[in-house]
Amino acid sequence: MKRSLRTSRIAALGAGGVVSVALLTGCGDDGAGGTGSADASAAQGRSERSPAQVVQATNKKTTQARTARIKLATTVAAGGDSETVTGSGVLDLRDGTSRMRMGQGGRQLEQRIVNQVLYQKPPAGSGRLPDGKSWMKVDLRRLNASQGTGGPAMSDPASSFAYTKSLSEKDVRKVGKEDLNGVSTTHYRVDLDLSKLARGDSAQERELRTQLGDSVPVDLWIDEDGLTRRQQLSMTVKDTAQSGGSGTSARQAKAKVVMDFSDFGTDVDVAAPAPADTVDVTGKLSRHSGTNAQTG
Repeated sequence: MKRSLRTSRIAALGAGGVVSVALLTGCGDDGAGGTGSADASAAQGRSERSPAQVVQATNKKTTQARTARIKLATTVAAGGDSETVTGSGVLDLRDGTSRMRMGQGGRQLEQRIVNQVLYQKPPAGSGRLPDGKSWMKVDLRRLNASQGTGGPAMSDPASSFAYTKSLSEKDVRKVGKEDLNGVSTTHYRVDLDLSKLARGDSAQERELRTQLGDSVPVDLWIDEDGLTRRQQLSMTVKDTAQSGGSGTSARQAKAKVVMDFSDFGTDVDVAAPAPADTVDVTGKLSRHSGTNAQTG
């Protein structure tokens, strides 16, 4: 029976999920913005802060931890099928540098992100690479530029998706206290305002809604030190490749990305593969993206 979701495509979504979660967790510039009131109220004690202020403060606090171990679970459902990709590794919370292994069962791929370039090593015998090559290379900055807008899953972790700066009290609510992996946390629900994320750019807002759907709930579990211990992102993804690139017939896939953070301050030593071992597929992905945009 033909499956509507293929492992390779799920793995690709998982790769995007790693970057998306890194961006949403707290990788953002610490210049002037909405975090000022949260920082000022920190001295008054966490119990006196509003839910929005707590979420604003965790942006800076988690980034200051510099690095962490991560566990990822990406579940995608479409056409009655559902598949889950899991992964684990290490992540630099400041610039998105990471090393992970992810996949399903015995079929695992290795992934690295170095200087905003993504490298993936498919499972042995997959037949997806030319002879003599063991890694695929995707320049995320080039791909982002070719798409014409700052897509959140392919943007600069140092400056993009710092959504906490535009949060208002109505965007955040406290769910309650929960133990998570042996750590006492407080669960918060954030409803992202895509119009605020687009900063008045109507084209980018349309792109965000195409990539993420109209409703994008983000759940955060924040510990007593103000560090994010878990983040869960739910979104809608168009799987145009399964429908021949036609926007009108593209499948709607529901994706949920859950990322757990632990061992803050762990070593993150990640190097890019040797150039001779890589094949650059950025251009191919850019052309594919352009075709989808024209037919969508």
